[in-house]
Amino acid sequence: MDSKVLFHQDSQRLNAMTKFVIIIIFLFVNCNLDVLAQERLHVDFKYAPDWHVTNICLPDDTFKTLVGPLGQMLYDFGGEEFFPYANGKGFRTVIHILPDEQVKFTGQELYSPKVPIVKTFGEIDGLTVKQEAFSYSSDGLLKFNKKNNSELRNNAREDIILTTIKNETSDSKVLQPLVVINSEFPVNLSENIITIDSKRLYINHQIIGVRQNLGDFKSIIELGPLEIKANETKEIAVVYDNGKPSDIVQNFYNKPEETLKNIHDIRGRVINYWEEESPIPYSSIFIPDSEIQDLIDASLRNIWQAREIIDNKISFQVGPTCYRGLWIVDGAFLLEAATMVNKGKDARDGIEYMLSFQEPNGKFEKISKYWKESGIVLWICVRHAMLTQDKDWLKSIWPKLSKTVNFIKKMREITLENDTPLDDGLIPPGFIDGGLAGGDYAEYTNVYWNLLGLKAMVKAADWLGEINDAKEWQKEYDEFNSVFQKAAHRDMVKDSYGNKFLPIPMDPKDHSLPQRAQWAFCQAVYPGQIFAKDDPIATGTMDMLHTTLQQGMVMGTGWIIDGIWNYFASFYGHACLWMGDGNKAAQSLYAFANHASPMLSWREEHNPRDLERHFVGDMPHNWASAEFVRLAVHLLSIDRGRELHLFEGLPKEWVKSGMETALREIATPFGNLTVSLKVDSLGKNASLNIESLSDKSCERIVIHLDNWATKEMGKTIELDPKTSHSVNINLE
Repeated sequence: MDSKVLFHQDSQRLNAMTKFVIIIIFLFVNCNLDVLAQERLHVDFKYAPDWHVTNICLPDDTFKTLVGPLGQMLYDFGGEEFFPYANGKGFRTVIHILPDEQVKFTGQELYSPKVPIVKTFGEIDGLTVKQEAFSYSSDGLLKFNKKNNSELRNNAREDIILTTIKNETSDSKVLQPLVVINSEFPVNLSENIITIDSKRLYINHQIIGVRQNLGDFKSIIELGPLEIKANETKEIAVVYDNGKPSDIVQNFYNKPEETLKNIHDIRGRVINYWEEESPIPYSSIFIPDSEIQDLIDASLRNIWQAREIIDNKISFQVGPTCYRGLWIVDGAFLLEAATMVNKGKDARDGIEYMLSFQEPNGKFEKISKYWKESGIVLWICVRHAMLTQDKDWLKSIWPKLSKTVNFIKKMREITLENDTPLDDGLIPPGFIDGGLAGGDYAEYTNVYWNLLGLKAMVKAADWLGEINDAKEWQKEYDEFNSVFQKAAHRDMVKDSYGNKFLPIPMDPKDHSLPQRAQWAFCQAVYPGQIFAKDDPIATGTMDMLHTTLQQGMVMGTGWIIDGIWNYFASFYGHACLWMGDGNKAAQSLYAFANHASPMLSWREEHNPRDLERHFVGDMPHNWASAEFVRLAVHLLSIDRGRELHLFEGLPKEWVKSGMETALREIATPFGNLTVSLKVDSLGKNASLNIESLSDKSCERIVIHLDNWATKEMGKTIELDPKTSHSVNINLE
């Protein structure tokens, strides 16, 4: 036989074998992808932003103090003219206490997730440095979290910086401490007190000079030399007040030993306050992964720190700087998270404040042409009422909500009269947000949220027995949804992988990255529930999103086109969970966690680590905090119609020997849920205990087992919600 023919046959056999091996490898990898991903589920903050700030203020505080990564104290944020900001730009006053100009900073940590004392570490010439920053009120810590805004503003409020320097060498050392101040406000020095605008900085160490010729906004204040003998420890205490008279600065310089003892006593009171007396709801969620638990605790604390009392109502605010205020879309999820962890009274107050922005025609429009605000107010009011089981309250605001429904109808009528045929029967062009802006678009984010709000009101009308409203609004919703479905199928396109998905802008000329601004789509999946599981709009768009992951997160969906919008991980994770993929939802929680700073909070957006630094938004960003809490809870418990489903997204890592996962008094539409899953010491069996639910409308509790229990147990167990249960589950 010709050698060329033999070679050709051998090549064919080789190619066939190669293809076979490739197929086998592909099938093996594909089948085990979720298992491999689950084996890697751990938190090490590998994707943390390399510049971060930490909030140390008190709950509902009006004096929002932030600490930078080197211990800088950041004040007087300038407002939205500085947005977006990076590296501290936008803070009109920055104060840095240095034990010596040559100090090298080596790290930073929190006292604990529950206690926002920031510890910054450094070293110099063999000496170790620890600087602790924390907030206090000499008028009384318990006066905070009270609904009296004028009283809070008049309270004395102090920030304390305690620097401890240890000399563990055998030689005496001399340091030259400094106070570095960058401020747009006048800085004055008198009798060892530094005044910045109306606020005062007290130091228990003598000031000996001020460096000159440093520009208009910088002052470097030199303190007297500090000698630290071999094996000796010395401390420098600094207090910065809010311009109100303070009890803790009497004889601050004249009696340094007494001052230091007082500062240490205050530090102890601050720790006790946060651990024992603060209003933070730490007793609701218990996760056996300590890093996840830490992030949950810190998230709850950050939400309470960012809040503010306005007009004697609680404003659940996104952050302490450029997002300091009520944002209706963000705020709705903060309010749901607060309600879930059994703080319904606080959330109710926040919703009442949100409702105060309703206009006479029923609309909500804090942001111009942000038409989705009306839909989201409807949703959060209904969701909150159901979670708190409070029909009477919902009835009391029913006239207001009915006006908003009528406004949605009016918007739909306007689309038939304007000159944009793409939006006919939907919602007029408006502001998108989340990566797409710059004009009025015919688009789907406002459509999604008004559909979602209308659907919530239909459900609420049925719940309340408002038969006429339920019938009328169901007809409106069905017609609205039908028009949406036709428009969506008209506008669907294919991505480069062949996935057919629905872009956010209707007009092809407005298209950007496929994933851009798909936040509202994810929310339409959940909590909106406007798609069936097999709806091609939902499945195709989810398939598109799956192709965009970097560092475990959807990339390019926010304002930074090559960046990561951190809490989109929750939007995406919730959508995966609702569509039946609990594994992906759990993976998304861990990716979300790994993008937090080691100080346990998130910036809104930043670049992945392979690109240069670029930041957008606030920090701590507390829509992110709320989303982390929401996703962690919903992995364990989520309501589906008249059923309560448990452990759909339970990671296998949470069911190892001796571990316990628990929810206590978590609000659901069927009453508060208390459930625990405790693994024995050998890791072979788990005891599941569930208390009965108070609302009899729940038809069954469904326990999902397929991710973590033995196959012999089956995929699910169904339980009667009207009684308590104790179930033994085999894990082997």
